[in-house]
Amino acid sequence: MTKRKSIVYLGSSGIPYGLAAIQKMILISKSLILSGNTVTVICKSGIHNRTNYPELKVCGNYENIEYIYTSGNPFREESFIKRNLLKIKGLVNEVLLLKKRKKNSKLDYAILSTNNFYSIIIYFVLSKVYGFRIILSYAEYYPGIKKKWFQVRRMFNEALFDRYAPLLVDAVFPISEFLIGHLKEGYPNKKYLKIPVLTDFERYDDVEVLNEQPYFLFCGAANYKEIIIFIIDAFALLNNTSAFLYLVINGDENNIIEIKKYISNNPKKDKIKLVSKLTEKQLYSYYKNAIALLIPLRPTIQDRARFPHKIGEYLASGNPVISTNYGEVTYYFKDMENMLIADSYDINLFAAKMQFVIDNFLNSKF
Repeated sequence: MTKRKSIVYLGSSGIPYGLAAIQKMILISKSLILSGNTVTVICKSGIHNRTNYPELKVCGNYENIEYIYTSGNPFREESFIKRNLLKIKGLVNEVLLLKKRKKNSKLDYAILSTNNFYSIIIYFVLSKVYGFRIILSYAEYYPGIKKKWFQVRRMFNEALFDRYAPLLVDAVFPISEFLIGHLKEGYPNKKYLKIPVLTDFERYDDVEVLNEQPYFLFCGAANYKEIIIFIIDAFALLNNTSAFLYLVINGDENNIIEIKKYISNNPKKDKIKLVSKLTEKQLYSYYKNAIALLIPLRPTIQDRARFPHKIGEYLASGNPVISTNYGEVTYYFKDMENMLIADSYDINLFAAKMQFVIDNFLNSKF
């Protein structure tokens, strides 16, 4: 009989609230728990807004996942001095907590959910001192992400991560075939297990039926401005006047302002609705009631390497998903079978797939 393992997540930016990385961490943790293991998420410091999540505790249990903020504060403080003192406190307490868990035989493996190379060095040292194994969650090809010229520190960190992080860990959880290939180039003997996007179908149970006009939906961060503009331009090419485009956009306020300005100059501006800061329940209702969900991937290294968490959430809605023929889409999906796929990142080709949905779905033929 397999021995029950005690697993910790380290380097997490927060739990239980967060975007793709946090949601994947939760789903992997739930899978490990269902297999008879225990999982504890250890966060050094808090990132959450006190106003948005006033009920969040320093430690607790979320769907059988234990969690603790070792800084003693799950929130991000406004004061620079206080914020950094809490980071130091969190680091010291994290080291002490790992020591205590190892002493009590509650530390077998650690999954690293961070791209901070200096944190990985610390966890490597601790793994040797306390005798536990570490596994790297590998979800992005960071050198392939565009950065501003002044982000020198970030560039240096990500270059070190890309080159040396796999060397310091016992195994890797890559998310895509591209990352597996990249891993094999540098470390051909490194153990790995590919974990693609995961989703929880139960989140669609009892979602609200919206009394809305037929609409396409895109959900994403405002820093994907190029993709959002691509979708707006494709929507403008459609022949139908009854369908709307809903954009659920969060993130950088300056980018959101630019997107709103771009919409205001679009001939179909009255058919485009931009919303932000939906609750999880509201978001899944929007997914469930859409005529199609949009997620075009670009012919870039970044999009070849990643596997958007959003694809899993979209598919779980049961509605048509429209994408492009790049990255992980080519390994899992076929056009007109389980996804609508434009052959390339081309506005006209993408609009043709949207038009197909209008011509068929709205006539009850899809």
